[in-house]
Amino acid sequence: MRIFTIGTTALMCFALTSPTSVDAGDSAGDNTNTMAGVEGNQIMAGVQFGSSPQGSDANGDCEWSIAIPHDSHSGLGTEVKKVSGNITYKLFEYTCLNRSPATTFHWIPQVSTQQLAEQATSVVYDNIPAPWGEFAPPARRGVVKLGTWFWVNPLMWVPVSATAGVPTAAGYLSVTTTATPKKLIFDPGDGALGTGPVTCTGPGIPWIEIFGDSLDSSCMYTYKHSSSLHEDGAFPATLAVQWHITFTTNFGARGTVGDLTLKASHQMVVREIQALVTG
Repeated sequence: MRIFTIGTTALMCFALTSPTSVDAGDSAGDNTNTMAGVEGNQIMAGVQFGSSPQGSDANGDCEWSIAIPHDSHSGLGTEVKKVSGNITYKLFEYTCLNRSPATTFHWIPQVSTQQLAEQATSVVYDNIPAPWGEFAPPARRGVVKLGTWFWVNPLMWVPVSATAGVPTAAGYLSVTTTATPKKLIFDPGDGALGTGPVTCTGPGIPWIEIFGDSLDSSCMYTYKHSSSLHEDGAFPATLAVQWHITFTTNFGARGTVGDLTLKASHQMVVREIQALVTG
C-alpha cells in the first residue's frame, strides 16, 4: 500500500495480489480497478480506486497533475471538482509522452486515509467446495476386475460466485468472479499396473443397489490387480474437480482467469477374490 499526499489531503493506492489473478479492466473516468482471481480453494473478487495523483511515475515517462482549465481570453481557471454522495473528487491529468492520446483525465477521491481505507476497497472471497468422493464398491472394499463407480455430490456441481463492489463518482462498480465445475478426474493410483486416470464431464452417477454389478458408468474404473502389490497395501488414488474461473463487471468487462483443480486423496484397497470349484 502506498500513500500520496497533496497539501493536507492523503490518498491511498491499494494493490491486491493472489497466486492466480487477472486485472479485470479499468472503469472509464474514475481510475477504478477491479480484480478477479483464486487463492487456494477460494475465488476472489475485488474493487479498488485511487491512484498516484501528482508527480512522475517510477518510469519517468508519465506524470500526474491537477487539471486546470485554460481560456485564451481569461487565462487559467480554477481546479475542477465534483461531489458524489459525501465524497469530493478532483479532476487530474495523467500525461504519458509515449502514448496516444498523451493525456487522459481521471476523477480522484479527496478523502482521508482512514475514510479511503474504510470505504474505497471491497474484497469478497467465496469457498469452492472440497471434492470429496463416493465409491461403489466402497474405497476400502474394492474388487479386482469389478468396475468401481466414483462420483461427487451432485448438489456441489453448480457455479460458485463472489461479488465485490464500491460506490464511485460514476456510479456503483462491481466485479463478479464465477467458478464453474468442468471435469471430474479420478487417478486410481495403481501406476503401471493400470490404465491411467479417468475424466468425466459431470459429477458422476451415484450408484444404487438396483444397478447391480453389471451396469457401466462413464465415471468408472476397473482395477486389474490387487492393492496388495503396493507397498502400503492400498493404492493412493485422488479424485479431483476442475473448475473454470471467469469474471464479469457491471461496466462490460469480462474475461477468463483460468482453470483451478482441487483434489482429495483416497486410499483404495482392492482385493482379488478366488473362486473355489469343487467336483
